[in-house]
Amino acid sequence: MTGYEQELRKLFENSGLIDRPQFSGRVCVGELGKDLRVRAELFSAHVAADYDAIRLAVLNRTEGVVDKTLVRFEDVWGKRIVPGNPNFRGGVIPHLRSDYGELDWYVYHPDAADYDILRQAIGQYLSAFRERVPERSLVGSKLVYICAPLQGNVKKNIEFARQKALEVFADGDVPICPHILFSYAANPNHPEQDAKTKEMSLRLLEACQQVNVYGSVWTDEMWDEIHHASKLGIPMMTDQKTIGRTPPRRSGRKER
Repeated sequence: MTGYEQELRKLFENSGLIDRPQFSGRVCVGELGKDLRVRAELFSAHVAADYDAIRLAVLNRTEGVVDKTLVRFEDVWGKRIVPGNPNFRGGVIPHLRSDYGELDWYVYHPDAADYDILRQAIGQYLSAFRERVPERSLVGSKLVYICAPLQGNVKKNIEFARQKALEVFADGDVPICPHILFSYAANPNHPEQDAKTKEMSLRLLEACQQVNVYGSVWTDEMWDEIHHASKLGIPMMTDQKTIGRTPPRRSGRKER
């Protein structure tokens, strides 16, 4: 497996961004609904052999190119500080460099949070083209899924989710809170029960018209729910102030 493929797999394999991803060299191709395909490749926007962007093309299976864009690492990540490196005191824009066939990040190596930011930027673009699952027509109240941390201090986290469910209820919507629903039937410390709970939670999410994301730390399980909601085109809201790693913060009830 080449370095190009490794990087593309980090972004598109098991991420939910595209369906049935296939990899070849510096290109990844996948599906985006009934007749739409996505072509993603590492791209040199400025200097040859310095890969500083992902080029995305949305294709209709029979009619050709629908749209295309560049997701530049600079636009997504900005400059990153490299502690202890006197040559880059002002930071460096992350990019991959090919040196005699060897591909590696130049100076700064993105961490898991950086990859999450990049995936979200790609997902926001692709969501404009993915066929949305028709939402159930509701008069009045919406079904709102409560996405919040569970592992760790389980008792405290269940109470936190309950408080957020009460806020949704007070707003006049119907809170769907798996933390409460499954707390009497499943043990989160039991692997088989926990896995079953996660699967059932995703099924509940599919029936909702909105997902509310809470907490200062988003767990892997929460990211699974966020990616699933994005794939289905379900609107998401969050109480976080961070722009990029999380959706834009909400003030009152602003939608992402």
